[in-house]
Amino acid sequence: MQLLNGKNILITGAAVRVGRAIAEEFAEHGASVIIHYRHSEKEAEELCDELTSIGGQHYTIQADLAKSGERDELILRADKLVDGLDCLINNASYYRRSYLSDVEEEDLWQDYNINFVAPFMLMRNFRKSVASGSIINLLDQRVEGVDPSAGTYGCAKKSLRDVTEGCAVEWAPEIRVNGVAPGVVLPPPNVAQEKMKELLKNIPMLQNSSPREIAQACSFLTRSETITGEVLYVDGGLHLTGSNLSEKPPG
Repeated sequence: MQLLNGKNILITGAAVRVGRAIAEEFAEHGASVIIHYRHSEKEAEELCDELTSIGGQHYTIQADLAKSGERDELILRADKLVDGLDCLINNASYYRRSYLSDVEEEDLWQDYNINFVAPFMLMRNFRKSVASGSIINLLDQRVEGVDPSAGTYGCAKKSLRDVTEGCAVEWAPEIRVNGVAPGVVLPPPNVAQEKMKELLKNIPMLQNSSPREIAQACSFLTRSETITGEVLYVDGGLHLTGSNLSEKPPG
């Protein structure tokens, strides 16, 4: 069933991993998807071909979200590709494990630039460009608790959660703003599967969430016309237990 037929969706970081699953989900429901990427051009073009085989017209767009000039032009460029955007999904992020006592100023700016400043500025530009629409921010189950080993990544995601709620109030009723907070989904690159098995012991449901589940949560929020300012946790109940996925800090 094509529940999003005629909708135009920009997904940041959509070429690989969870972003790819979100793009596939939206295309299957009839949306036209703009696949944003930074370096993953080959993967983005392959995904675009895959989505076209499903049906509809889809696009790729390159931008480095760490660079304000490229970031500020992204919404306008995407809007022109499809003659009007309906939804922005801020999926792109940068994860670094670092205890707060080890954070350097350069780390702080990098974590906040990608995980808070970039999505917020895209939200603001989307708001200025469209008459009505929907924004979904990919957060993290850590926004509900405390994980010192997540360093300033965790702090930036909490800031993004706060601005999700603030913009939901300020921009209603024209723009709905929601968040999806995944838990353990895919192992980071170069992390052994055995490490993943250890993490699953902390999760009430004893299993990781799939990229497809994250994508379905995004699709649900896009289609739900009266839901705004919500954070939907897709984490097997991890945020309810206060479980800390980190190891103990050194020393």
